[in-house]
Amino acid sequence: MTKVLVLNGSPRGLKSNTQAILTPFLEGVREAGAETDVLVVRDLDIKFCLGCFACWSSTPGRCCQEDDMTRVLELWRQADYVVYATPLYHFGMTALLKRLVERTLPLLEPRMEQYGDRTGHPLRQGTRRARTVLIANCGFPERLHFGALLEHMRYLTGGGKGLAATILVGGGEAFGRAYRPNGPFAWFFAAVRQAGLEIVTQGRLSPATQETLDRPLAPDETYRQAANASWDADGDGEPPGRGQ
Repeated sequence: MTKVLVLNGSPRGLKSNTQAILTPFLEGVREAGAETDVLVVRDLDIKFCLGCFACWSSTPGRCCQEDDMTRVLELWRQADYVVYATPLYHFGMTALLKRLVERTLPLLEPRMEQYGDRTGHPLRQGTRRARTVLIANCGFPERLHFGALLEHMRYLTGGGKGLAATILVGGGEAFGRAYRPNGPFAWFFAAVRQAGLEIVTQGRLSPATQETLDRPLAPDETYRQAANASWDADGDGEPPGRGQ
């Protein structure tokens, strides 16, 4: 059975635009028969990496710190897919998610090997070579803001070879932090659900599904005007450029 590990990196957890996208994706993944483990990163006790390399020397394959990363690493070792789900914060993943990623060093061996044109570390024995799915949303409407995050993911996935799919959503504030399958963005949520199904059954997204997911939620100027009007009206929200 295909195993999918999902990491919700939003500080708002289940009440976030990140979760609004994840919900239909998970519906599709489960419809395809996959087993899922969904972790809300903000709810986990995960300390910062100490850079001590104990996981490579004194306790090979195991971090010297005792916290929730022990469980995360065990799930990661068994996963066929790892889903990074994050709002775009200052053009990258959230600090919550980055902290978790830095603690995955025990999954790797310390020795260096050459992979094509670059040097890297091989996976420790017993760890599956999971493929990656990136789901990210941004408060700004244009997709170009994801450039730095995409480059980071390319390096994390062996030059992009392990990146199975990307779902990048500009103007994510339009969701209002809720999944509404019958609302104005029903077409988008249906495509996300289809994406979850295709990842498990085909290992990739069909061109038609990707094309639908890449469509803007609204014209850029319409979104900017609506975001500014909402901000001006109540004054206690968040700047639309952050996005969760």
